[in-house]
Amino acid sequence: MGQKVLSVNFNGTNKIRLYAHCAKESEGITLLLINLDSKITVDVSLSLDSAWSLHKLNSHVHYHRHKSNKPRHSKISGTKTQEEYHLTAKDGDLHSQVIILNGKELGVNSNGEIPQFEPVNVDSSEPISVAPFSIVFAHIPNVTLYACGN
Repeated sequence: MGQKVLSVNFNGTNKIRLYAHCAKESEGITLLLINLDSKITVDVSLSLDSAWSLHKLNSHVHYHRHKSNKPRHSKISGTKTQEEYHLTAKDGDLHSQVIILNGKELGVNSNGEIPQFEPVNVDSSEPISVAPFSIVFAHIPNVTLYACGN
């Protein structure tokens, strides 16, 4: 996540934390989403008018977070994928010593080195799914915001 923090307003469940920054050393924005709920998966979608929609799965209840103003000179370019990193505790046990990254156990190699993190490339038109008790980093390279300009 870059040093330029983007302002977000969130209205809805108090179990979601959402942070946005201009991407570091690349185009686009980076999101950090934290789901503190033990049971509900939340889907997050981004639209061109800078509105986020959060939806409880298997429910008719919807939560919305809107930016107060549309960023000047914002656009979504042709790139169709975004990189996502989904972190959870093994077996959903918050006391676990094992972290799962995109469905695979994270661990150091025999030399004690941390492995390279491999993202899941997801269609940028699809919502970001945030599982219970999980953290998601999403790099969305095809969103250009005025605030992120040099």
